[in-house]
Amino acid sequence: MWRLVINLMVTSMIFFPEKSFYETPASYGLDWEDVQFETSDHVRLHGWYLRAPREKGVLLFSHGNAGNISHRLFKIKGWIDRGFTVFLYDYRGYGQSEGSIKYGDDLLRDEGAAFRYLAETKHIPIDKVILYGESIGTYPAIRLGNEYKVGAVILEAPFTSFKDLAGIHYSVLPPFALNVLLRDFEFSNEAYIHSLKAPVFILHGDKDEICPYQMGSDLYGKAHEPKELFTVPNGQHNDLPFMAGDAYWQKPYEFILKILDPQGK
Repeated sequence: MWRLVINLMVTSMIFFPEKSFYETPASYGLDWEDVQFETSDHVRLHGWYLRAPREKGVLLFSHGNAGNISHRLFKIKGWIDRGFTVFLYDYRGYGQSEGSIKYGDDLLRDEGAAFRYLAETKHIPIDKVILYGESIGTYPAIRLGNEYKVGAVILEAPFTSFKDLAGIHYSVLPPFALNVLLRDFEFSNEAYIHSLKAPVFILHGDKDEICPYQMGSDLYGKAHEPKELFTVPNGQHNDLPFMAGDAYWQKPYEFILKILDPQGK
């Protein structure tokens, strides 16, 4: 009982879901499909399957802790323009997805369900799937990248672990209190980054005020080749597309293309 009470308090401090959509794929003239799918613990989730002409691969996009999928459409447009279909889904409690997040593993169940949808319903080959994690979404992306040999993993503004983040943003709390509070929300990227079965691309602003740039650099150091770190000068946590400009899409795109099509066909 107390564990659930603590988790409810922690989730209210971490997750900031919005139910209403800011805009829809129609706002960008995209070819899209409304998708409903179910997790292993029977929670019904919602997403948008956005098709690209002359498809080179499929991006599975796991977003950050605030808003919903509608707030990421401007990011997605750049990938579709480059020939990547995108499956943009909401975690439980976000947008039109049912339920609510109670445990850290809920994010893993949600991305796992989205991945199964791609494999079983859309019949996308695993090596054509690109896992894209934004901020808190980097954790389920890395964990899934430990299970499957996907085409590549892209991490935007990642962190080493939530304990490390809490030590920075809640420094008044003693370590034992953080251990209790984050018992179900360790989200340790550094514990899994070295076991990725796929190439990894990290993009991070060197002025990130939420997840310090050093965390992305540390993860890069622990990852196996092939890998690449794209540093966005003066980039903060939420402004990378604006600070990096076209390179925000082009740099990871070129990295992925070398993996998926090494002969340049």
